[in-house]
Amino acid sequence: MKRWFVILAACLLAGACSGSTTFEDLLPDIYPDYIGVTIPAGIAPMNFNLPEDYDRVFVRVRGSKGGELKVRGRWADFPVRKWHRLTEQNAGDTLYFTVAGRKDGKWTQWRDFILYVSDAPLTDYGIIYRKIAPGYTTYSRIGLYQRDIHTFREDPTIESTLTPGQCVGCHTANATDPSQYMFHLRGKHGATLIQQDGTREWLTTKTDQTIGNVAYTYWHPSGQWFAGSINPVRQCFWTGDQRTIEVFDLASDVVVMDMRDHSLVVDPRFTTKDYLETSPAFSPDGKTLYFCKAKAFDVPRQVDSVRYDLVCAPFDAETGKLGNIETVIPASREGHSVSFPRPSYDGRWLMYNLADFSVFPIDHKEADLWLLDLASGETRPLDEVNSPFSESFHNWSSDSHWFLFCSRRDDGLYVQVYFSSIDADGHCTKPFVLPQKNPRKYYHNTLYSFNVPDFTKAKVQFDTRGVYREVFSDERVQASVKP
Repeated sequence: MKRWFVILAACLLAGACSGSTTFEDLLPDIYPDYIGVTIPAGIAPMNFNLPEDYDRVFVRVRGSKGGELKVRGRWADFPVRKWHRLTEQNAGDTLYFTVAGRKDGKWTQWRDFILYVSDAPLTDYGIIYRKIAPGYTTYSRIGLYQRDIHTFREDPTIESTLTPGQCVGCHTANATDPSQYMFHLRGKHGATLIQQDGTREWLTTKTDQTIGNVAYTYWHPSGQWFAGSINPVRQCFWTGDQRTIEVFDLASDVVVMDMRDHSLVVDPRFTTKDYLETSPAFSPDGKTLYFCKAKAFDVPRQVDSVRYDLVCAPFDAETGKLGNIETVIPASREGHSVSFPRPSYDGRWLMYNLADFSVFPIDHKEADLWLLDLASGETRPLDEVNSPFSESFHNWSSDSHWFLFCSRRDDGLYVQVYFSSIDADGHCTKPFVLPQKNPRKYYHNTLYSFNVPDFTKAKVQFDTRGVYREVFSDERVQASVKP
């Protein structure tokens, strides 16, 4: 058997096998499209499939700095350890792929394609994301899951089967460090879970001066503070339109919490009824708070009039006080809306989403990613990353060399997680989807969409024992309001 495999491989790579192999001067039609992408060394194998009418595939991968890997089977399935060695050996250079497939007993070999291995490592453990089934009226089965991006291992952090009737979704680690981690539960027993150094508490921020619990949160780099928006969320459905669902806030305020005594900074300028404030994010030095602000309209009737600007305010980490609000991106003037500002952790960039209106871009086909240069103030669309479908929910790796985002580009319906790298000049590489063991089987059979993904330096340690009792007991740490 081994001897036959060697002979077959040699014949395929030569482009002929007793006249039975045809060479096509075209790139192979592989799924997912990994042709020409840039990956970090040590990422999970970039396995791929040929079209379903091909019953066998043979792949040879050669590194420009040395090393070789050959696989054959129903799909390109690379051994994890051998793949890691090959990519690490060729960091900063190129991998060359030779692919041949068998259909109706005949072999076809295509033109070689390349894949680049970045010299910028991705050392984070993995990513954590929510998976949600296509249901709008019930929470169904929703969960937070974490994935080791160097292998194919996925583990649940918390699933809605533990908290029936509650929606789990918005989650935040402190600059990808899960030793400070929180997530929000919506529902009758809603609360914000805060976990620090292995201990956890369930917090409520509803007071006589606040309208509810914080949802979209962001840690201050010191870990002493976090900012959060309080927004009662609703949804409606379009009729006579290509769009389906629209998600909007009935109201929205931004507050800051002092973790030392669970007290809230409630500033009237950030909690006005005439405006909506949401999606706060601290700068890496902790001196600035970015957030989105829009004029309030009668929703859902005027939901397509709600357009958010990107604004910021100085932040005093000693007192928690916020300075004067300044407009950074006046998107509403041009008929657009900003959502989810995310500064890179090295302080160089700020990535945000731009859509026609609203603050929930995942259901907006026109939603794209934009990049703001914090040094020059220049901003531009990430044309090398965007697609004709929605891009949303972006976040940075801990070293800011990589970022991830959600997109519907695969089929226009289901949301998947994509990765790209960025260089010192702000140029980004062709995105690639999160690798899977058998990509077609995984992505074409799943009924779940991915959203709110984020990198984590290490695995999130969350003990699910006692969660049901803790949630439904309604025992909460009650936040107060600073004088």
